[in-house]
Formats: sequence, C-alpha cells, structure tokens
Amino acid sequence: MQSPSGESEIRVGQFVVFKDNPECSGVVYEFQDDGMVAGLKNCSKKLQDMGVGEETHEPCENLKAASPFAIGDKVFLKGDGEAFSGTIFEFQDDGMVAGLSELSAKLTGLGCGEQTHEPLENLAMLAAE
Repeated sequence: MQSPSGESEIRVGQFVVFKDNPECSGVVYEFQDDGMVAGLKNCSKKLQDMGVGEETHEPCENLKAASPFAIGDKVFLKGDGEAFSGTIFEFQDDGMVAGLSELSAKLTGLGCGEQTHEPLENLAMLAAE
C-alpha cells in the first residue's frame, strides 16, 4: 500500500526506523492525531539512551517501515514452501529477524517447538485464506 506521496504506508505491528536517525526504532502499536503520529513500543537502545521509556510517539513522516511484514502477519519460509508457516509475534536484531508462533505441523515436525525465529529475507507472506 502506498500513500499519495509514493511512500509505503505504515501499519500497526510493523518494525519502523526513524528517517532522521536510523539507530532509533520500534514497533508501531497505535496511531494518533488522524494517523499522523505513531505510538511505538519495544524501542531501540538508542531511543532508551535518549531518555525514552518503554513507549514513545513519533510523527509518521519521520518513520519508514524496515520491511513489509508486521506482527500478526502469516508468513512462510520461502525455501521450504507454504506448508512451513507461522505467525509473526515479534521482531529481533534491529527488525531483521521475526519470531514466529502458531507454527504449521511441518515446522513443528522439524523440532521447532512452539516458536522459532527466522531472518526476514527467508520469509514471504502467506496468501489470505
């Protein structure tokens, strides 16, 4: 999805970075002011070092999504196929790794347990059912 300015729109659950300082990042949990300001949680160490607590708010114009994925998205492992799928529940490593839960039988069959983590580059969106 793109805005009239041509930039991708940000969604709740996405890992975002600040355009003016890429070391600042977090996960969008809400929008305020008619969608102009995003509430962020899981703030980066850089933001915390700047005095931000667990949550902060930032104008959307200063944010960009690190990837098209968001918490709650159903994804699969590109190299293994759609039968190897799960739902994103968190981001780690500066938004480059997704935590997956609600794993398919094929993934749990590999010994993954209830959760696993996978680099975003290995993931693709699962078609909506």
